[in-house]
Amino acid sequence: MQTQKTAATPVQRVWRFDPAYSTVEFRVTKLFFFTVKGIFNGIEGAIVLDEEDVSRSTVTATIKVASLRTGNRTRDAQLCSREFFDADAYPTIEFQSVRVRRGRDRDSLDLDGDLTIKGKTSRVALAVNEMDRSRSPRGEEFVYYAATTELDRFALGINESSRTIGRKLKIAINVQAFS
Repeated sequence: MQTQKTAATPVQRVWRFDPAYSTVEFRVTKLFFFTVKGIFNGIEGAIVLDEEDVSRSTVTATIKVASLRTGNRTRDAQLCSREFFDADAYPTIEFQSVRVRRGRDRDSLDLDGDLTIKGKTSRVALAVNEMDRSRSPRGEEFVYYAATTELDRFALGINESSRTIGRKLKIAINVQAFS
């Protein structure tokens, strides 16, 4: 268990994302009728959780663009190309929280942060739910979070194929983290 405590700061617990069990999934319409789904598996990050005052908590995440999978290799290569994510020049997508606050109930949080894609930073809002806490047979503690948001890909600088691919992306984030 890793905690930090100083005279000015109450106990904060650091939870590290487990990359094997943390994902970012997206859905977008194509040609008005079809839905394209994709997943990023290469997500790493940390949650510094202050349970006494959640507003002092922070979240950081890094997503490896090359981990993108849609079930179609040609489409994956196109999405990683210069026209979309430009994975060669910008191999990661970065997130840094700027505000954490309690949500509507005791298991929910509202999380605002800066999302950087292709060198362009935009503010995003995430609705987060703590799904569970558990302990492994070896005594390791885990937390599970699920978050959702909707992003405007044009605002993120991903404007290619604007007539055939929808503007709005629905995002679902699943994180398993250990302390």
